[in-house]
Amino acid sequence: MFKRARQAYSYSKFLIKKRLFPERISDMILVSKGLIDTQWLYKLKTANYTESELWGKPVRITDSFWYLHSLNEIFVEEVYKFRAENDTPYILDCGSNIGLSVIYFKTLYPKARIVAFEPDNQIHGLLQSNVSSFALNDVVLENKAIWTKNAVLEFASNGALGGRINENDDISNVNRPTIKVTAVRLADYLTKQVDFLKIDIEGPEVDVLKDCADLLGNVKNLFVEYHSSPSKEQELDVLLTILKKAQFKVYIKEAWNNLPHPFLRRDYDPFYDLQLNIFAYRP
Repeated sequence: MFKRARQAYSYSKFLIKKRLFPERISDMILVSKGLIDTQWLYKLKTANYTESELWGKPVRITDSFWYLHSLNEIFVEEVYKFRAENDTPYILDCGSNIGLSVIYFKTLYPKARIVAFEPDNQIHGLLQSNVSSFALNDVVLENKAIWTKNAVLEFASNGALGGRINENDDISNVNRPTIKVTAVRLADYLTKQVDFLKIDIEGPEVDVLKDCADLLGNVKNLFVEYHSSPSKEQELDVLLTILKKAQFKVYIKEAWNNLPHPFLRRDYDPFYDLQLNIFAYRP
């Protein structure tokens, strides 16, 4: 699968770069992990396309930059790869976005049972379309946010990967369009064994994990992307304590280089001052 994923990633970059640089067709094919020049990055970030192609099937996307980022992280680096005890693992995908993670899980375990949560109405439509494009079965798509209780909340949308629950004390949400979304309590889904729990919900992950801490013993493998807002106190220690008490061991990788020079952080004004991929597994 790794070779096939690299080929798909390279081809997607080829398709997108062809649209950006039609005069340079001879220079368009890039290896999957090749360096990308500054001009290419800038144009990629400002070029929004509604569709790409993955393994011969149409994929509806939000924008080119984040599509390629996700494609590389999920299919080439395989950050969600895990070993299940059977061929029908139960997976909770919290923050499914356009569904690349769902497609990956179903590639890894075709008989997997998946519940996928995506609160943004427009992006949820893309998720539905992509799951349908790949004819995936045993996938329940929930147009809901993951939270500490069942409620209706304000959600700050950015039209791509960064949509998040609108917390009043978070200045990073200022001037972002908001919508009303239905939120559900994650703890209600953890009363039985979960083979893989993915939490990528752009900020509230610590609050959610606090609320369901006593049920994490039912989770075999947990991936959480930790987000730290410059306007709030960091809670990485709280998150790690929760995982330790649930008897997980952890491995941590940088999810994004938010602060190339942390001591000069005020020069960057980052949306997040820290993003980490945290892998929690059973010893």
